[in-house]
Amino acid sequence: MGFLKKMMAAIGVGGARVDAQVHNPAVRIGDSVTGVLVVQGGSLDQRIERVNLGLATRYKSDDSYVSHQLSKFQVIPTFELRAGERREFPFSIPVEPGTPLSLPGTQLWLATDMDIAGAVDPGDQDHLQILPSREMEVLFQGAQRLGFQLSGSEIEYHHGRIVQEISFRPPHGQYRIAEIEMMLFPQAGGLDVILEVDRRATGVASLFASEFEQRGRWHLSAATLGAGPDAVARELETRIRALL
Repeated sequence: MGFLKKMMAAIGVGGARVDAQVHNPAVRIGDSVTGVLVVQGGSLDQRIERVNLGLATRYKSDDSYVSHQLSKFQVIPTFELRAGERREFPFSIPVEPGTPLSLPGTQLWLATDMDIAGAVDPGDQDHLQILPSREMEVLFQGAQRLGFQLSGSEIEYHHGRIVQEISFRPPHGQYRIAEIEMMLFPQAGGLDVILEVDRRATGVASLFASEFEQRGRWHLSAATLGAGPDAVARELETRIRALL
């Protein structure tokens, strides 16, 4: 009977389970996800090698979506788990700068995996709402001051890193552009922004293309961010018009 139990546990039947109970499923970039990991023993004693937690997302590659682990932390070291035993472990892991935001078109979750000696590794997924840092929030408020509305986002994989492109629609009848797109890179002392303007082609050019794209890099300083959304709006408008 013991042999049969071991064989079943090796394929994940009757083995230990792990469940991440998240205290704050909505969390800002720069803060931490906190909660409790509940490890429930199965039908036999097992050796838990480690339990890992991290943030994960998906990005589009050609015609399919690829899951990508953004971070991974070992939160529980090796321990012995008796059959039927329940153990609880508090955890706290950071939401690091560069983590994509939870916007239309994106998915983010807390990925849990547990390494068990001689058995299938059970896992768990808990969806999270990743909120902008306060600096990003001021930038978005500045865009709203100019009448821009968030229209969506897309996660891409460039040069070994995940990048989120955030799109905004312009106010009707202004700027003569289709949309603006931003990629945000938090830096000490501010934000680095790659700003792209998609502008509608006019005149003869419209016979050959529907839009032109212009891109510029912009460092949004801590001083400007600290001055509030109106100051950011003025600088953003200057940057947009420079790319028209």
